[in-house]
Amino acid sequence: MSSEYFWVVLCKNHKFHKRENLFFEHKIRLAETDAIEPPPALNGGLTVRCDDCGQEYTYKSKDLLRIELELPESFTPHPAFQ
Repeated sequence: MSSEYFWVVLCKNHKFHKRENLFFEHKIRLAETDAIEPPPALNGGLTVRCDDCGQEYTYKSKDLLRIELELPESFTPHPAFQ
């Protein structure tokens, strides 16, 4: 598998994800990006449903992270990034 840059947020459902690994933060992929693209301007909050635990939380622009991750076989960008 190849790796790509993604905009991600860390799931806020720590109780669920910490059961699996105390040092693990579950990253929710939002959209593909590159190494230099500036973060998108988000007006207000961005509601995201976790692909693992299913919980839905609201995130702010400051919560966006750019991370290099493996490209999954199938990936659908968050509607705010399409």
